[in-house]
Amino acid sequence: MRPLHTDLPAPAGGMNAAARPTGIVLGLVVAVVAVLATTLVPGVWAIWSGFATGVFSSDAVGTDGFSGFVVMLSFALGALWLWLWLRAKERRPFASLGFERQRGRSWLALAARGLGVGIVMIVVCVLVPVVLGQARLEWANPSGTGVALIAGMLLAFLVQGSTEEILTRGYLTQVVARRWGLVMAVVVQGLFFTLVHGMSAGIGVLPIVNLLLFALFASMYSLAEGGLWGVCALHGIWNWAQGNLFGVAVSGNTVDSLFAYAPQADASELLTGGAFGIEGSIVTTVVYAVAAFVAWRGFRARRLRAAV
Repeated sequence: MRPLHTDLPAPAGGMNAAARPTGIVLGLVVAVVAVLATTLVPGVWAIWSGFATGVFSSDAVGTDGFSGFVVMLSFALGALWLWLWLRAKERRPFASLGFERQRGRSWLALAARGLGVGIVMIVVCVLVPVVLGQARLEWANPSGTGVALIAGMLLAFLVQGSTEEILTRGYLTQVVARRWGLVMAVVVQGLFFTLVHGMSAGIGVLPIVNLLLFALFASMYSLAEGGLWGVCALHGIWNWAQGNLFGVAVSGNTVDSLFAYAPQADASELLTGGAFGIEGSIVTTVVYAVAAFVAWRGFRARRLRAAV
């Protein structure tokens, strides 16, 4: 049997805090169950809508309107399942997933930095096609009710984005890293993240590449920080700003927004992402790649400081 990896950087070493650690195969099962838990509310909503309208379809559950708010909040069920598993089976605190206190660094400051980084990244991805004349950005003139819903969706997307980070950059990374080491943990969580999101409508080669790059960037960011506060905030604000702020299609789905982003008629889909949205754009590829490199440099610097 391979020796266990006990000298792992936070948050990757969290499994070593478990009284009864989970192995890789069972850990993957736990992760799949967590993903399935996030689909419970959308599934019930689709059935309820089917009985009400006579049309049974997953299209009845969107990311716009009140249904979208409920669906995004339902991701908390995945986090709840992990909390129960950690408490009942592994017997370790939920904070060991990446939310432990760091000396001289408050969780609020780490989250605020993540929000800032996420906003800068999304602004670049949206404005580059606009500046190049490939897309237009206009005020969407939402109603008062629409503005209230858009504001509420920020909370919902923070829950959704945080749950995905807890599952992948937190739990799954820890499960794999303990047995196979940090490099394989980054690879496995990236493939898992991409597989889960790869079922979106209109998925193509470039969106898949971007999903892998985001997973790599998010891993490096969490390792550079030594926790998940920042990357949870970053993931949530990215999804919210993409859809509810700028009106960009989120994995091919449109949502209520403050602004309306749309490719020009003769625009290059390589730059705009086409109907899939900017997550299918080469601009996003470059932004993710640069961000991953910068985060890796930050992680390396942290490791060097720890070694001194």
